Amino acid sequence: MEIVGIILSVPIAFVCSMLYCLLLAKVISKFQRLSYILQSLSVFALMVFVFEIVLLITIGPVRSRAILGPSFYIAHISLFFLGPPALANVLVLRAGPQLFRKWYVAGLLCTVFAFFLVLLQYTVSESLYGIDGEGGPYSSAP
Repeated sequence: MEIVGIILSVPIAFVCSMLYCLLLAKVISKFQRLSYILQSLSVFALMVFVFEIVLLITIGPVRSRAILGPSFYIAHISLFFLGPPALANVLVLRAGPQLFRKWYVAGLLCTVFAFFLVLLQYTVSESLYGIDGEGGPYSSAP
C-alpha cells in the first residue's frame, strides 16, 4: 500500500508545486517586502533541512531522535511540509539566473524535491516506528 502513496504523491506534488510557483511569480513577487520575508524564512528552513540531512547521514534517524528527543520528529515532519514551498520561494523570488526563476521550472524542481522528501519520510518513519508503527525503537507496541 505504501507504493500507492508514493506513486500518488508525484502528481499531487506536481499540481501543488505548479500552482504555488505560479502564485509566487504572478502575485507575491510584486510585493517586495513580503518576498524578502518569505525568502529569509525559506533560506532558514532549507538550512535546517541540510542540517537534518547531515544528521541522518552521519548518525542516522534513531540516534538523531535519541539525541534531540521528540522535537526531532516534529522538525522532520515540519520540514516535510515546508520544504517544497521553501525551495519555490528561494527559486522564484530571488534575483539571479532567469531559468530557475520561471515558475514552471521551479515547479518541476519542487516536484522532484517533494518526491525525495516522501521517500525520506518513509525511511525515517520506518526507522523510528517500524512498519505500520510496530517493531521500531519508538513504536507504541511493547
